[in-house]
Amino acid sequence: MKEAVFHRVKQVASELAKDIAIKLVPTFPKVEKYRLGDQIIRSSRSVPSQISEGFRKSSLKEKHRFYRIAATSNDETENHLVEAKNNNYIVNKIYKSYLNRVIQVRILLSRLMKSIRSLETARKSHNRS
Repeated sequence: MKEAVFHRVKQVASELAKDIAIKLVPTFPKVEKYRLGDQIIRSSRSVPSQISEGFRKSSLKEKHRFYRIAATSNDETENHLVEAKNNNYIVNKIYKSYLNRVIQVRILLSRLMKSIRSLETARKSHNRS
């Protein structure tokens, strides 16, 4: 299960990052493409990168740490979307569309982190036996 969730969340996060860079940021005013645009591209790209790095760690504690960093970057991406909407760089319909995708990543990341916590609990229980 954990590997399937990993692949799904990485895929969804990667597609979101690509669409932000290719479709969303080019619609921003010229001056914001290199300010807010750069920030939202960086934060969105950080999510699948951190997920990938965490997946390859052997320690469950390290995995969880990288997934938390990915979740924080995802939250940062959401904040940048709010800023874009509040400054009228994107219309509400576009904002909601991207926000739904950020939320989808959040849910999938939560599932992945829950599976890691379950493994940690099982290991601790097994070690006590």
